[in-house]
Amino acid sequence: MKICGDNHGIFKTIKQLKMKTISNLKQYVILLIAAFAMTSCLDSDDPDFQFIGGGGYIIQVTPTTFFPMIAAYTNEPMTGCEISNGKTKVSLTDIEGYSKMGVQTDPSLQQMYATELTDVTGQYTLKANNSEGKEASTWINLSASKGMGVLDAKIECGSDGKITAYFKIVEDADYYYIFLQKNSYDFTKYGLKYWSETDLKKVEPEAEGQYKDYYKLTLNVDDLLSPSVELTAGKYRVVTAAAITGTTYGNFVVLQEGTYATYTK
Repeated sequence: MKICGDNHGIFKTIKQLKMKTISNLKQYVILLIAAFAMTSCLDSDDPDFQFIGGGGYIIQVTPTTFFPMIAAYTNEPMTGCEISNGKTKVSLTDIEGYSKMGVQTDPSLQQMYATELTDVTGQYTLKANNSEGKEASTWINLSASKGMGVLDAKIECGSDGKITAYFKIVEDADYYYIFLQKNSYDFTKYGLKYWSETDLKKVEPEAEGQYKDYYKLTLNVDDLLSPSVELTAGKYRVVTAAAITGTTYGNFVVLQEGTYATYTK
């Protein structure tokens, strides 16, 4: 079986690692399948076991350090999945509770941060096996012509849910974000807000103090929530990010995280 085509759409955040990177996808992997600009050809060596979706984007750890974030979806649980573009090789593992989906869970463990953007772009071949040893394969294309500058953002969140965020303009970034997440892999499950550079510049930059020249944004945790979401008791992260996108604010091409604050419900 073969399905080829271009998928465009809308819409991790981000787990703070020793080097800033992103490893938070769980619910979001569903959106990756249908919502990222990608070109893929879904192919299977066996019609009973096959890829039925996938997508990805590039994580910018620093202006000269990159990592591919790729998710894939098969019609039955996979026991492992290897991905390579001939220059960069990573492995996908099942997400707990989402055994038919594979995702690159922790870039810090791969020890393969690329120093050239071209090392993480191009066509990736994905090969997976199921419990019977049957193999499925597909390919996904990641493309980006440039990275962005360093994201300089600060964020605070009070016990009352009031969020204060400070952003500076990032060279070549298209959008700026605040994401709400709870557990590893949760990304857009709870909600987010986004601003373009034009939106930020509608705010007068701070004139003095430690946040001089930053653009200040104030909102509440409730402002981030998706319409169907009701927060339960627990700790949540409120995370800053910036991205180079395709046609929409959620069509990530390159994504970079900033700092985060903790909110306790």
